[in-house]
Amino acid sequence: MKNMQKKNRGFIAITTAIILSILTLVIALSLGQSLLISRGNKLDYYLKRSTHFLAQTCLDTALLELSKNKSFEGNATTTLDVGQECGILPVETSGLNKIIKARAEINGIVTNLKLTVVTATLSTVSLEEVSGF
Repeated sequence: MKNMQKKNRGFIAITTAIILSILTLVIALSLGQSLLISRGNKLDYYLKRSTHFLAQTCLDTALLELSKNKSFEGNATTTLDVGQECGILPVETSGLNKIIKARAEINGIVTNLKLTVVTATLSTVSLEEVSGF
């Protein structure tokens, strides 16, 4: 009878160790995966901010060109680095306003900005981010 209890204790100890090891492994994998996902979200956020500022820079460039030449047509693309480019689409006229559209892309993350300005003074009427042109 004593011999049987010793065998059961060993079996229970091994079973408990295996279960605790599996549980620890599952927790570690879950934490690792959530940290990896969090890192990806932060990178996407950073790239989105970068494309937003890049598109704003393109709009500023277009405004500068419009201040020098009221018949500036747009249609310009600037490549900063591999995978980083910004484009000024054709400038549109709507009544007394000009509509300038800029598209910036960094590593597949895109920002499209649409700026409406008064043609005579180049003062801003509206600035909005749009999903596409």
